[in-house]
Amino acid sequence: MAVLLLTSATGAPGVTTTALGLALTWPRHVLLADCDRDPAQAVPAGYLRGLEHGGRGLVSLAHLHRDGAALGPEVWRQTLPLTESSEPERRFLPGFTSAGSSRLFEHVWGAVGDALAGLDARGIDVVVDAGRIGVNGLPMGLLAAADAVVLCVRSTLRSLAAAQIHLATLGEQVRALPTTPPVALAVVGPGRPYSAAEISAQFAMPCWLEPAWDPRAAEVLSDGADEPRRFHEAGFMSRIRAEAKGLSERMARGRAHTAAVAGVAS
Repeated sequence: MAVLLLTSATGAPGVTTTALGLALTWPRHVLLADCDRDPAQAVPAGYLRGLEHGGRGLVSLAHLHRDGAALGPEVWRQTLPLTESSEPERRFLPGFTSAGSSRLFEHVWGAVGDALAGLDARGIDVVVDAGRIGVNGLPMGLLAAADAVVLCVRSTLRSLAAAQIHLATLGEQVRALPTTPPVALAVVGPGRPYSAAEISAQFAMPCWLEPAWDPRAAEVLSDGADEPRRFHEAGFMSRIRAEAKGLSERMARGRAHTAAVAGVAS
């Protein structure tokens, strides 16, 4: 149904934590793809507490692509479970494992994007952690697969100033795509000090997500800290779950509208 791409401008506004929170609460089968070009192995070393990935992930997909294999049938085999439950399934595609890997991956992004988009046929949605926009923007192969792009910011002036710098690059890239996906904001910790409404008005962009500012709860996702009692039902995760449901429904409506427009045009 959807490929949701999350990114940031600079600093640490919480892209990975937000992406992981969405994947853990998404109402349908979902894949969380670590496509950050600055490798950190944040999810395996944090939430998954050092889980060995067994060589699976983007690097293996690059090797398969080099050997001429179609990545569509292979991408799911390169994933790890995020949870024990299979209803719905929640899987994780590990990212780069060395500092130079992403520089050798430029010719593979298009095939990876197509493979992620192709999971729609199996009823699987995808949340992409794309990391920072960077001076050269995001990989166009990933952007082309996205049904929506969400820019994560904190509500501080420092974070917002950085986002303003890099939004121009992201905007140029999105406008260059054959089909333009919507771009929205995720304001992590609204009201510290600016509200989501103020930031949305300043950037002339809608705000789709407002993850709560709760460092202790966030450490469970970012660093694998011990889960408090009823963690998945309590405020932090309950809010993310509600936002994941709303975002899933919003994107489903967007896909349906796009399909209807395409049908009329044809």
